[in-house]
Amino acid sequence: MYRAKSKSAKEKSNCIKDSVYIDEGISATNTKKREGFNLMVAEAMAGKIDLIITKSISRFARNTVDTLTTVRKLKEKGIEVFFEKENIRTLDGKGELLITIMSSLAQEESRSISENVTWGQRKRFADGKVSLPYGRFLGYKKGKDELPEIVEEEAVTVRLIYRLFLYGKSPSAIASYLTGEGIPTPAGKRNWRPNTVESILSNVKSTKGMRCCRKALRWISLRRKASPMKGRCRSIM
Repeated sequence: MYRAKSKSAKEKSNCIKDSVYIDEGISATNTKKREGFNLMVAEAMAGKIDLIITKSISRFARNTVDTLTTVRKLKEKGIEVFFEKENIRTLDGKGELLITIMSSLAQEESRSISENVTWGQRKRFADGKVSLPYGRFLGYKKGKDELPEIVEEEAVTVRLIYRLFLYGKSPSAIASYLTGEGIPTPAGKRNWRPNTVESILSNVKSTKGMRCCRKALRWISLRRKASPMKGRCRSIM
């Protein structure tokens, strides 16, 4: 959450407008999808804000580059950012040095949390404890010991899809046939789409009765970009 204050156009009235900008449940490691943050910066650059107050540097951004870039851009416009927890003001002479140090610590903390979460997921996968989207997993439900259990009524549809595919039918033709027969989709809808059929045909959980975990590898924790494993790191079946 960020608070922004701006003086009224009429200086004589000494009126101050207080606005609040919020990003709920969005990572602070990247500013691209933070609508509240970006709106606040845009309005500040448009001259609508004179002072930005935020709880801490880690709430402002957990990326050193983003933090310094934004702070410098605002500073050029004479707009101050005040971090309450660290008691830092960006227009202060020592502000940028302290921000660089504190934002680097916040970035490192975010990276450490990401690594801990990844290690926990790897451990669960290695122990055979994986979660499945049973709500839209046609042919299965959660059984005893949280293991998949076949739902025979839905499994008939899955077998039909594979049988039609082996007969030479395309995903589009299969989707049209299933829609015509009034068979519900995994989401319970009436109309089947070709990509839904393709996902069932290529789903390793349906074809081999197992789940393949860690099919993609995230190289940079701050950018959250994933790339196929291609032998660089062992997948778990």
